[in-house]
Amino acid sequence: MNIVPKPLSIALSGGETLFSSATKIVSPIDVIVKELNFIDYEKAEENTAVFVIGETEYDYEIVIDGNIRVLSKTNEGLFHGAMTLKQLVFDGYFEGVATLKNCHIQDKPRFEYRSFMLDIVRHFFDKRTIIKLIDILSLVKINNLHLHLSDNQGYRLESEVFPELNEKANERKSTRGDGIPVGGYLTKADVKEIVAYAEERFVNVVPEIDLPGHTLFMLVAKPETGCTGEQFQLAERYGIDNRILCAGNEDNYDVIAKLIAEIAEMFPSKYFHIGGDEVPKTQWQKCEKCNELMLKEGFENYEQLQGYFTNRVINILKKHDKTPIVWNEALYSNMLDDSAVCQYWADGKGANAVRNALKNGRKMFVSKNFPYYLDYPHGINNLKRVYKFEPLSCFDGQGEENILGVESPLWTEWVADEEKLHHQAFPRAIAVAETGWTEKDNKNYKDFVERLYNVLGILEAYEIGYEHPTKANPNIFKALGQGLKFLFAMLDLGDRKAVKNAIDAGKARKTK
Repeated sequence: MNIVPKPLSIALSGGETLFSSATKIVSPIDVIVKELNFIDYEKAEENTAVFVIGETEYDYEIVIDGNIRVLSKTNEGLFHGAMTLKQLVFDGYFEGVATLKNCHIQDKPRFEYRSFMLDIVRHFFDKRTIIKLIDILSLVKINNLHLHLSDNQGYRLESEVFPELNEKANERKSTRGDGIPVGGYLTKADVKEIVAYAEERFVNVVPEIDLPGHTLFMLVAKPETGCTGEQFQLAERYGIDNRILCAGNEDNYDVIAKLIAEIAEMFPSKYFHIGGDEVPKTQWQKCEKCNELMLKEGFENYEQLQGYFTNRVINILKKHDKTPIVWNEALYSNMLDDSAVCQYWADGKGANAVRNALKNGRKMFVSKNFPYYLDYPHGINNLKRVYKFEPLSCFDGQGEENILGVESPLWTEWVADEEKLHHQAFPRAIAVAETGWTEKDNKNYKDFVERLYNVLGILEAYEIGYEHPTKANPNIFKALGQGLKFLFAMLDLGDRKAVKNAIDAGKARKTK
């Protein structure tokens, strides 16, 4: 049966059931009725599709036997059942009616945290694009949408507390000298609509404000937050920038507290991502205030100063009942607050910091850049590699109970429009969705591709593009060409400082 992610078990019982315009849908949540009325049914045969809250050991069960019954303990489980039914209806639709095989489906997720990340900073994507993504994420049971909202190239939320973020840190003049301005931000009304749409489909929207690195946006809007007080412009190139927030400036923690309060009110998610990756310490090393703080606290290195900074931000988040998420570099201080969830994206020396944190009880989810970064071309992270990657293989068998799940990030340095976004995201994000939901022993790549075409048909119905599965696995020559092109773009030899910072960051990771 062409369902993605693959359910835990399907037992066929013989015979068929029709789903048509006369099928009466009875559900405690209205969104299910809306989601299942997505095709024009020309024929009618009276029966019922009933969604019931009740006891079951599964996330949901479906029984199709002339009528349709979906059972779950929660509304979320009922919605997941509806998404499975939606795929069956689409697959069985022909000449005005959908014919479904009679069966009993029992299903539940492998991991609780199943996520997709979209960077809307490097190139801005608006409310309409984000809502279209939510339609597909919810269809394949991804339950978190992580939005990267700030970086060296801009700030992408309306701010009434600091309007200068919108006035000064919105639009960069060009990208690598192309002369084309890039700007835009989500208004508070946009965010409210996105969050409501996502919540209705049981998708949690996680905001990310990267701190203390990737913060040139703040130095542009408020120069006093940097170590030097200089006035800067938004970055027109990519890569790692050493102009970061001053850790020794006490006023900065008040600025951060006010900004977080504003964002926390916009996003009801229990999670709040505060970054923590790729933080060059060169300005801190030269900064009088930072070094005074180092001496006062008795820190031996600047990683500890970052740990201090991050813990101050976490204490702010706790006042808003938020669970912090950080990139794995934030572990390097060995003093990170226990409440922080780690997003594991890049290896250190044997990933020692990550493995030790996991063994000691740190909650974590996996988004390794190889193979889960979807901005990387298909020639580097091809569909088969993405699908077959086993997230628990990163570890030595200890602490695996602390793995919350998986995430596929899509950075947008080289993704400037919706068409490119869709072709980078799909179908690879759907492969990650199956890894997050389906038990590893129940996965099979060939079987996945056969089932995938049904979901891709739904994407077409929603006018969402994708890379054809054959092109998502390019041959060795095309893969090599794509890889070299991407590598040279990432190196950006026109920005020598960024190249040096990237090399230094890589060296730092190798010692951890």
